Amino acid sequence: MNPLESMLEWLLAATLRASALAVIILGIQLLLRRWLPAQWRYALWLPMLLVLVLPALPAVPFGLFPWKSAESVVVSASAPTLSDATASEAGNVSSAAVGTSPATAVNPFAIAWLIGAGVVFAVGVTSYQRSMRRIVRTAVTPDETLLHSITVAAREAGLGKVPRILVSAKVCSPAVTGVLRPSLLLPAGFPNGFNDSETRLILLHEFTHLKRHDLTVNWLACALQALHWFNPILWFAFARMRADREAACDARVLSIGSTDRRGEYGTALLKLQGRGASHEFSLGFVGIFERTAGMKSRIREISSHRPAGYAGRVGGAGIVALLVTFGATKAQEPVKPVIQEKAVKPMTEGVAYIEKKLDTIVIPRVDAENTTLEEMVDFLRLRAFEGDAGEVVPEKKGINFVIRRAREVDEKAFEPRLITLQKEKVTLRELIVEISKQSGMGFKVDDFALTFFPPGSKAVPEKDAQLPEPPMAKAAEFASKIIIPLIDFEEVTLQEAVEFLNQRVREINKEGPVYPIVLDPKADAAAKIKELRIRNAPLSVVLKYCMDQTKQTFTADDKELQIQHREGQ
Repeated sequence: MNPLESMLEWLLAATLRASALAVIILGIQLLLRRWLPAQWRYALWLPMLLVLVLPALPAVPFGLFPWKSAESVVVSASAPTLSDATASEAGNVSSAAVGTSPATAVNPFAIAWLIGAGVVFAVGVTSYQRSMRRIVRTAVTPDETLLHSITVAAREAGLGKVPRILVSAKVCSPAVTGVLRPSLLLPAGFPNGFNDSETRLILLHEFTHLKRHDLTVNWLACALQALHWFNPILWFAFARMRADREAACDARVLSIGSTDRRGEYGTALLKLQGRGASHEFSLGFVGIFERTAGMKSRIREISSHRPAGYAGRVGGAGIVALLVTFGATKAQEPVKPVIQEKAVKPMTEGVAYIEKKLDTIVIPRVDAENTTLEEMVDFLRLRAFEGDAGEVVPEKKGINFVIRRAREVDEKAFEPRLITLQKEKVTLRELIVEISKQSGMGFKVDDFALTFFPPGSKAVPEKDAQLPEPPMAKAAEFASKIIIPLIDFEEVTLQEAVEFLNQRVREINKEGPVYPIVLDPKADAAAKIKELRIRNAPLSVVLKYCMDQTKQTFTADDKELQIQHREGQ
């Protein structure tokens, strides 16, 4: 999985969890709005932000939401070897059966998400920069009276210093913006139309946003909203969070000082509403008058404002703690059952050698239509030989291919389906997987060849042609060391194959001892080897393939190699 897809996977998990939390938070606010202080209603959104921000959540035994489903762990007793790619009757063959995976294409959903997030980011940043350029370009110097009111309000709100002040005709309503360099934005002519108390309350509201670090949270919310642009639940949740932010700020302003200013504060808000809010402001601005704030509910809350009591504060803190504990954590995964596989043999040197060629040999072009498996295998032999540029020894170029046929004796007859392929610059492995899929044949790699075999059978039966364990008989040792340069059998009887092999062995080992291959009287000498083409393989391996096709077996002693009738055939 590429980094983009990994990020999308994390994002989807986070957006689902955050959506569930948002619904829970909205439900809590609906039920407890009358008793829950505004500051704590705003704090309820903290767990949702944590879920959206944290790359990994802490695991706790009592978590409600699992992060990922647990899976069983499979432990092998030794290094894995190549798995059989056994085709089903429908012809489905997985490339994982040959120890590789197909090329991973870029997930179109990941691309769509990235484009959407980029567009939302770009629109938001562009809108913010355009608004700020207009404001800065048209800014005028505030008069001394306004500067004095601003200084007094900043000190009363608890700010250490007065932020940058921008008074402009492009500002329709007081607001603050910026993180590294906070700025107070005021409309031209402010505070015309407002008395001193109303002016103080408006300025206190804006400075309270700075004191509470609402700008930082707002910028974080803007970024998260762009990342989760596809989730309407989170868009609604962020809008509600901003409304709760304004209500919390209102409550904080009304709690400053001992004088009841609810009437004047409500009047100031109504006057601002009459002047109209700017529709050009992007989400980077935080102001006393916002479209998301819900003016009717704000006025209603201001008129009924009471200082938060002890019970309200404790209740709010408790609910936030519960949401963080159960919502912004993941449940510990249960102990994964360990399934012990039976021991498998490690990949041999010969298998690893062929496996490497499957990935390094590239076929420039394949254009086959209604082609038999035999024709495709002939094509593979030729192209593997031509494309094996990494092999400097001519006798070792290419790969041996063997087709194992089903026999009526002990297997359901199976005829490979025809193959149609049109590909360019494809690896030998990818081509073999596709051929296996279309033909319905499985395939397996051993030390000397890649074998295609019918569904339900094995490439090389374990009971066939097994030489004795060391110390080997002399004939067995001889058969494992003598190399046959080329075998090209087609519709050859077992008798003819034995005669050919005996002759080739005598030619190869002219000056040394020769251990003959003999047919037991009960062996089926007329059994046919339909097709066997293999190069540079030991005599023992050639015999093994011959025995497999003729359903015979062979043994070795100190004098000869004897082909016998297989029991049960």
